[in-house]
Amino acid sequence: MTRYQNLLFDLDDTLLDYGAAEDHSLRTLFAEYDLQLTPEVKRTFQDYNVKMWQRYERGELDWQAMQVHLFGDYFKVYHQLKVDGRQVIEHYLDLLAGNHQLIPGTRTIMPYLKKKGYAIYAVTNGQARVQRARMKDAHLRQYFDGVFISEIVGAQKPSKQMFDIVLDKIDGNPANTVMIGDSLSSDIQGGVNAHLDTAWFNPDAKRNTTRLKPTFEFHALRELKTIL
Repeated sequence: MTRYQNLLFDLDDTLLDYGAAEDHSLRTLFAEYDLQLTPEVKRTFQDYNVKMWQRYERGELDWQAMQVHLFGDYFKVYHQLKVDGRQVIEHYLDLLAGNHQLIPGTRTIMPYLKKKGYAIYAVTNGQARVQRARMKDAHLRQYFDGVFISEIVGAQKPSKQMFDIVLDKIDGNPANTVMIGDSLSSDIQGGVNAHLDTAWFNPDAKRNTTRLKPTFEFHALRELKTIL
């Protein structure tokens, strides 16, 4: 019998298919500026976007700065377009909020874990209105005992502060709690910072080139049944 009582789940690209939501939203957004989202353009934006979010995770940028610079700087540098960064990102978030595709296996694993009696919590760096809308539309909210969103909590993964707040709210401790997610830099690093066991969701079997050593690694959500 597993020693865990509390499961902390990342949302994007762990349960909710952020890649599909991003693709649909970007195609819509770029079309509004008469830009074609070619594979090369998409790859360039994704590389830029990941670097910006990593700076946000490290605390180098706050959300206000992200709002101004994410799309404002991107369109200026790569497409020579002057746009209002705040307006564009707000529109983009509205587009994201309307997409709620699930990672394969979510519909099976979540009721399974709930029936097993675990206390299940979502811990996400996403924006509140986006994540709440996507969870509701995907009928995921019913499986969670609580949802912790960085915008509301006032801290973000991988900071220890984020996890300290979560553990305090759920009356949990590192010995009976595991962090489950796809991001080494956010989910696994955050779990390590908070002295939690971690389960790295690695569906593409990527090589771990970091010094992080997740407690578990799994490649499909159904494999959680062998861990939990």
